[in-house]
Amino acid sequence: MATARIDADTRILIIGAGVVGAALADDLTRHGMTSVTVVDQGPLYRTGGSSSHAPGFAFQTTGSSVMSELARRTLDKLDGLTLDGQWILKRVGGLELACDEERLEYLHRRHNLTQSWAVPSRLVSPADCEALFPGLDRSTVLGGLHTPTDGVVKAVRAVEWQARRAIANGARFHGLTEVTGFRMERGRVTGVDVRPTPPVPGNPSKGHQLPDGTSFLEADIVVVCAGLWGPGLGKLLGLELPMVPMEHCSSSTDALPSLAGFSDEEEIDRPMVRHQATGSYFRQSGERILWGTYEHRVIPVDQSEIASPEDFAQTQIEPAIHPLTWNDLKDGWNELRRLFPEANSCEPAEGYNGIFSFTPDGNPLLGEVPGIKGLWLSESVWLTQSAGVAGVLADWIVTGDPGVDTTSLDFRRFDQAHLTRSASIARASENYDEVYDISHPRNQTKQLRKFATTPFYVRQEALKAEFGTSQGGWERPLWYGTTKANQPAVPRDAWGTYGWSPSISAEARQAASGVGLVDRGAVSVFEVRGEDAAKHLDEILGSAVTLQVNGSAHAHLKSPSGGIAAVLTVLRTAEDSFLVIGSSPEDVWHLRRETPHSDTVTVSDLSSATTALALIGPDAATVLGSVTRGAAPAANSPEAPVLDVGGVPARVVAETASGLGGWTLYTATEHGLYLWDLLVEAGAQHEIALVGDEAFTALRIANGVPAFGVEYGPRDNAFEAGLAGPSTGEGARPGHRLLVRLRMRSDLHAGVPGEPVSKDGCVVGFITSSAEDPASGHFLAFAWVDPEVAAVGAEVEISHLDQRWTAYIDRSRPYHGKFTRP
Repeated sequence: MATARIDADTRILIIGAGVVGAALADDLTRHGMTSVTVVDQGPLYRTGGSSSHAPGFAFQTTGSSVMSELARRTLDKLDGLTLDGQWILKRVGGLELACDEERLEYLHRRHNLTQSWAVPSRLVSPADCEALFPGLDRSTVLGGLHTPTDGVVKAVRAVEWQARRAIANGARFHGLTEVTGFRMERGRVTGVDVRPTPPVPGNPSKGHQLPDGTSFLEADIVVVCAGLWGPGLGKLLGLELPMVPMEHCSSSTDALPSLAGFSDEEEIDRPMVRHQATGSYFRQSGERILWGTYEHRVIPVDQSEIASPEDFAQTQIEPAIHPLTWNDLKDGWNELRRLFPEANSCEPAEGYNGIFSFTPDGNPLLGEVPGIKGLWLSESVWLTQSAGVAGVLADWIVTGDPGVDTTSLDFRRFDQAHLTRSASIARASENYDEVYDISHPRNQTKQLRKFATTPFYVRQEALKAEFGTSQGGWERPLWYGTTKANQPAVPRDAWGTYGWSPSISAEARQAASGVGLVDRGAVSVFEVRGEDAAKHLDEILGSAVTLQVNGSAHAHLKSPSGGIAAVLTVLRTAEDSFLVIGSSPEDVWHLRRETPHSDTVTVSDLSSATTALALIGPDAATVLGSVTRGAAPAANSPEAPVLDVGGVPARVVAETASGLGGWTLYTATEHGLYLWDLLVEAGAQHEIALVGDEAFTALRIANGVPAFGVEYGPRDNAFEAGLAGPSTGEGARPGHRLLVRLRMRSDLHAGVPGEPVSKDGCVVGFITSSAEDPASGHFLAFAWVDPEVAAVGAEVEISHLDQRWTAYIDRSRPYHGKFTRP
């Protein structure tokens, strides 16, 4: 276990005694924390939140390696446990159905994901589906995906079991206690205001009552695990939490003859079933079938529509349950009867609209709240990942190292400057609507388009750009419709080339042979200023800042695990001032980390005030020189001066992300459109290529440049990611894979992120990104593979649907650029 960074007697208060709060208390006390308190406004342990009515489905197969890992940890923790002789988890397995050819093909992709994430699975026939769930009409299905280690969790029992162990280890649980406010002092949480709530008849709270008159609880650390009440607590803090409670329709059948004899306690011995083509799912529940569907109108729930503790006490109806809206459920009922004919002999017995939360990307909101020391979030966590999330958060709080890559989980991935309630509802509603849809990694959101645009958008639109969105909602050109390109002579696999256009390779080839112009306007730029600015950066970067004024360097910010927490470009603009160029909104919080010099330093976010364009390729110097007063710095030079570019003051920084060389020009947003027109006109005689994001990706992969947040992150060190040689003192750690680049043997084959890489029939890794090589027409891919197969020339196979495509490793240490200390 890692060394604790907080004292054992640190006062930790957890808001919410659901599946996450109880699990977190359990894990914190197992870490040796001796002062852990949990409060909930409802009675313990059926509090009335989402955990109280959760149907218990726990599937491990997702498109995300970390979400699948969190699900596996949850099931592993609960495996074999009982509460007063009653089971908590039954690993009855999962079964996903395909009723048409498109879904059958998609099951092969799902099966490939299970191989990449090490989830046991097998593709099964219609007869196997019927054998796994007797009564299922085999004639209605074409096949299935069976995941035998998935299971059903009794959520309230899981809560109480973990709470009891936490209490045995010194934790205190208080039901009927509502948090009404937070107290802070000098940017640090000091506790919460509370009030008692009325008891609920027939649902006595099992926790200790707070002493009469208690209105404040002191704490050094407060963790918000409040589930659907999270957005309301966020408002008390002045935060927009990008999560939206949603109503979800579910019901059950009458007793069915084929299930006669199953007691409510035994409840289930058949696999959970997902019929994703119709957004439906069902499972055995004693003699009945419990079922639900996502295929209905989206029903977001405002905080004012959630019953108060007083309403709960009066009606005894749990706040997370609303009346069933039958019209939203009837299509799902008809589909259940088609798949399971025996259901035609009965009627729905009961039902309700349960409430649980969705985020814009479907992932939880975890981590310390920016700007408030000691205040942590663990919100929008489903039962499936609950104990896994709690374990990660406990490690994170106690040791500083969460133990997993939290890039896709950290609350800070959402830029608070761009968050509104309307934006949260629009994106989360889309996520709800598409939760069971066939989804390609390159799918683009349809919501809030043109939400954030760079100054160049009007020109790109006129050039028939195909747009996508990047982090923060920025509208980004993927490729340009005006680019002249030839269609491939032989059609390629449709899934592998989804979201691909021949314009992409044409743009990349033009830039590689001449000059390209790239929109880099969705940029993260921060200013660090003050008399101790250099010392502050010394502490954050872990090395002395020795830059001269107008000098620059690339730097890796290390994570607690020794991986890479951020990739930054540091520029010194004056003796007491630096610009730091990052890759995400999260980077500003790295720079605002408390150091011994923080009091004399100001960190400002200049992202909205700054825009950027990159000139890349061998003719970039000629084009830039034709419009610049004063010489541009040499290629790969650490100089980063402000130059007069056709009258625009622009800071010119060597460009390394594409592998072609050139410069990125940073200027004030108001000068952006003028700068675009200037460079396009100057580059016309050189047939300047307008380069979209997909062509830029193709260039970086072709030139062996991995991307932070795509290829590597906080769990990967520089050597493992191919960013440094052994001379740096880093090496591959035991059990860690290495990043390599693959080349497909055939120009007809394209890899897709998440697809497994195999050697001699054994899975040895997975793909992170892929693109067509502009020079050869063969697809390239970055992949993490086991060290023993990471040698150049090693032949491997890519699993694509039910096929195995041959590829070979053509670069084992991807990047040969130089990352330097600033």
